[in-house]
Amino acid sequence: MKILLTLSLLVLLTGCFGPDKFDASNDETIKESTQKIVNDLPEADRDEFRKAFMYFSMGGSDGLGAMFGAAFSGKSSKLSNETSIKINLQEINGLTGKQILNKYKVSLEEDLIKRKEKEVELDKTKTLKREAQELLDSKKFKEAIAKYEALSKIASGVEAAEKGIEKATKAMNEFTEKMNYIDKVTITEFSAKRIDTYSKKGIPAVRISLKNNGDKSLDKVKVIVYFQDKNGDTIFEENYFPVLVSKYSYSSASKPLKPGYIKEMDEGKYYTLDSTLSDWVEGKSIAKVVDIEFSSK
Repeated sequence: MKILLTLSLLVLLTGCFGPDKFDASNDETIKESTQKIVNDLPEADRDEFRKAFMYFSMGGSDGLGAMFGAAFSGKSSKLSNETSIKINLQEINGLTGKQILNKYKVSLEEDLIKRKEKEVELDKTKTLKREAQELLDSKKFKEAIAKYEALSKIASGVEAAEKGIEKATKAMNEFTEKMNYIDKVTITEFSAKRIDTYSKKGIPAVRISLKNNGDKSLDKVKVIVYFQDKNGDTIFEENYFPVLVSKYSYSSASKPLKPGYIKEMDEGKYYTLDSTLSDWVEGKSIAKVVDIEFSSK
């Protein structure tokens, strides 16, 4: 009977003197329990425990990132650092040193997975934004909007997607308005021939006159002239701007083309090319209005 009582007492005593546990009740218990845990840990684990303690006191990797972000931005937290630490340490309250180290290891592994997922998400976000912008630059508005809609399904891309859709929709509406109006800008005169200048002979030269048959004033009219060979194949093209309002230009082209107005070149004036275009057949050219810009209100 005495032997059984002795064994029972030993079992109870062994349970009472098990590994120390972290106590986050208050400042004093935090200090005392931390010191006891460190003293009981093998020397090789103590440095790792200090890292773990710092990790959990800051609220994990997210807490560390937020702390550094606030430090660089100059924004202060609503909670004091001391209060935040006490709240964060509840995560390991009641755990032994070994349990804290195991939890720290698992947390680091989870952080690594999250970082890799964020990297993949970031790469996908960058790709979608780049592809959307390329489509937008190519005037493929519906395709660009579809890319932004795909971007909106990624948490980190929602804001960029909203702005992108707004920008693409606006650009599409403006482009549609311009394309509908371009037919109202007619070329009233177009001729292409070779002329002699003071320095060169037989160089290609063109004359272009316009009329605005619409109800809007224009600050820019872009015309492309396509030069063709004897087979009717285009061998060269040149951009011309009979109307181009600019604070840096003082020519007649710098005046807006108002509704119902015409824009004619002075008698004997031509747009000329530097190249002689030896394969170009005089007169075989096509002029087309390809872009306009409405006057600012």
